[in-house]
Amino acid sequence: MLTSQDIVDKFYHAVDTTHRLDLQLVRQWLGALRRRPAEEVFQALFGVFTNVSRPHTRFLDQEYAGAFLFSLQPPCPSDLTKTIRSVLGTWDLSVEQLPLYFVAAAGDAEVRRALAKIELESLSVTERKGLETFRWWLAQP
Repeated sequence: MLTSQDIVDKFYHAVDTTHRLDLQLVRQWLGALRRRPAEEVFQALFGVFTNVSRPHTRFLDQEYAGAFLFSLQPPCPSDLTKTIRSVLGTWDLSVEQLPLYFVAAAGDAEVRRALAKIELESLSVTERKGLETFRWWLAQP
C-alpha cells in the first residue's frame, strides 16, 4: 500500500516529467491518501511547502500539495502558530490553498490569532512578506 510520502514522490515525478498532473492520477492519489492516517497525510503534504530542494518546480509542487490538503482536510497540528511560522519563508505566495486550508481546518479566528503571535516575532524580510500575503489571502472573498 502506498504511503502519503509515496504519493508526494509520485506527483513530484509527474511534475518533473510532464509539468502537470493527470486528473485520473489525482483521483487515484486522493483515494489512496484518504485511506492513510490523517497525521501522515498532513506531514507529507505540508512537507512540500517546506521543501527547499525543488526551487524550479516550487509553484507547481505547492499548488498540487495545497489542492490535496484543501480537498482532504487532514487536521493540522495543535501548535498552529509554529506550523504556520515554519512555512512563511518557503511558501510560494501565489498558492492560496495553504492559507485557505488552515482556515478550513482550524478556523479563521485561530489562524488570525496565530498570525498575530507570529507578527511579534523576529522575521526575515521573506517571512514578513509571507505573513503579509497570508493575511491578504484571508481577506479575499
